[in-house]
Formats: sequence, structure tokens, C-alpha cells
Amino acid sequence: MSKTNKNSIPLDTDETPYVKGVQFLVIPADLNVSFGACSAKVSALDGYSAWLSLRDKKKTSFPAQEEVLLIEFRGRYVYTHRSRITSRHDGKVLVAPPTLTEKEESQLAPTTGRHDYRVQVEVPIQIRFLEEKPGALLRTGSLADLSRGGMSFITRDPSPYENGDQINLQVVSWEYPVNIDAEVTRVKRHEDGQLVAVKFSDKMSVRQREMVSAFIIQVQRRDALSRDLPSEE
Repeated sequence: MSKTNKNSIPLDTDETPYVKGVQFLVIPADLNVSFGACSAKVSALDGYSAWLSLRDKKKTSFPAQEEVLLIEFRGRYVYTHRSRITSRHDGKVLVAPPTLTEKEESQLAPTTGRHDYRVQVEVPIQIRFLEEKPGALLRTGSLADLSRGGMSFITRDPSPYENGDQINLQVVSWEYPVNIDAEVTRVKRHEDGQLVAVKFSDKMSVRQREMVSAFIIQVQRRDALSRDLPSEE
């Protein structure tokens, strides 16, 4: 699968992304270490640095590593700022001005250069047509692959899917559950079922984008670690 070219931008001090209230998905710069992605926002400025506060202190914590990536969603763009945690106090962290910012239009940032942006993973999903009334029987399927812009799934649902169908997808069997609306863009036969490709709406909330991104990052890390394990002989 092809990769989107990345536009890397050295960040000048007068282009700081730190504005009070701006929200970031925070992960270690080294994706090979154990981590849990967390969501934080700028709570205060300190010169060109910024204090970040967790959005959910009960369920998440900041990475223990100093080198971090701050992933920011601005409409259909993703900005990844490479920074360093310089201080920790009362559940908050102080991050230095970014040394590098990478901007992408339609794919997930960041990548170590060894991972594809689109990940393949088989997990059960639940599907609902948006035009159906609440309480209608949920359809089921299996996720085939996922990117920040869309996904595809396999279903044996006898009801046909058509281009333009508006559906809701729920992936619940993962550390970062995904619940998102999407539009069907392609349907083809797959063995005794259907392979359905969908695209996510440009109106996705920041929280939904964070959930999809965290899901992808964790799949990438799991796959990378499994490739590093010795084979059984």
C-alpha cells in the first residue's frame, strides 16, 4: 500500500502551536516502548512552553518518557509536533517548544518509517444504518483494515450495502473503542459475504479522530512487537 508523502516543517518560535485550550493526543516519540495514548489540552502558557492537563485523569496518564509526539487535529489535517516533557507537577506536564512539526492531509501521523498508515486487524464490529430507528437489531461484521480516513469490513449480512449508504460502526473489543458514522464507498462480493469499504465524515469530532488514531497506533505497536519476537521452532 502506498504511503502519503509527509510535509516536514521546521517550527520557528513564532509559529508555536501552543494556544490555551488546544487539544493533543500525546504518545511517546519511541513507538516501540509500552504506552497508552492520552488526550490533553493546553491549560496554561509558560513563555514558549505550555502546561498540558489530562482530559481524563482517572483513566489515562502522561507517558513516562520525556520525548513525546503531540498529535493535533485541525479539520482534515493532522499535525504531529515533536517535543519534550521538561517538568511534571500536580498531574500536569510542561512541554518545550516543538523541534519539528509534520503535516499530513489524509493519513495518520506519526510513523517510524516501518509501518504502513493503513493497518490490518480482524476484530468484530457492530453496524447500524443511520436511517433505522433506535432499537433496531444491530448487524455484525469483522473489521478488515483501518486508516484515519476510513475502513473496510466483511459481513455476511444478507441485506445488500450500496454506495452512499450512511452507517454507524462500533468497534468495542479494543482498548480504545471506536464509534463513528461513515459513508459506504465500495461494495464487492467476498466469499459468502460482502466486503464493504467506507469513508469517515469530514465532520468527525476531535475525540473520534483521537480514538481512531489511538486504535491504529496500538495495532501498529502490537504488530511491530510480534515481528520482533523469536519464532517458535
